[in-house]
Amino acid sequence: MNNYHRAIINRLEGMPIEQARLEIASGAFGDIGSPNHTFASSWLSGKEASIREAREVEIASLLRKPVVKEEPLMKEAPRISVPMDTWKKIEREYGVSKKTFGKKINFVRDQFKRGIIFRDIGQAFELAHEGFNKPSVVLAGSVIEELLRLYLAHKNITPAQNNLDSYIKACDANGLLKGAIRRLADSVRQFRNIVHLEKESSSRHTISKPTAIGAVSFIFTIANDFG
Repeated sequence: MNNYHRAIINRLEGMPIEQARLEIASGAFGDIGSPNHTFASSWLSGKEASIREAREVEIASLLRKPVVKEEPLMKEAPRISVPMDTWKKIEREYGVSKKTFGKKINFVRDQFKRGIIFRDIGQAFELAHEGFNKPSVVLAGSVIEELLRLYLAHKNITPAQNNLDSYIKACDANGLLKGAIRRLADSVRQFRNIVHLEKESSSRHTISKPTAIGAVSFIFTIANDFG
């Protein structure tokens, strides 16, 4: 290879492929058919072939890579939108740890549902201690209702209707949760009387903080009788 050919190669390598092709076609490296033009065209053809081969090797390599099958995402328990130490506070106040309560409701198999129950209890507790008494009582009542529904389903017992009164009657008729259910029957009547807006005709009828804290406590009273 003579020095002139080396100079041609150096010039071509300093250009993008498209520009080099245009330069050769325009006669920048000699007239068409001349030795220099032929050399430049031949070198560029070899360069393009090398680029194509490298791309083909890369594509073939990618095609040979094993496809990683992604496992379907499991339904996750909801994120707990209460402070991290809420259940520590519950344990100090009621003597019930999250782990202990979890064992009491082992008939609730669905992890998503368990997460909701843990979350709602934590929120009911925090609401009660922040002075949001009515929302706390309503939330605690909904937890109790859902736990009774799931417990009856676990026992293969079908209540007359899907409401708290029917769940209590079904438990009572089947000898379930004897001590807790008797107390719950009275509490439900009071609960029904105080959660409706029209009943709050004066401050005397307003839900108090002790009532809210007691409603949360009753969740654990019910859970103690699950078996």
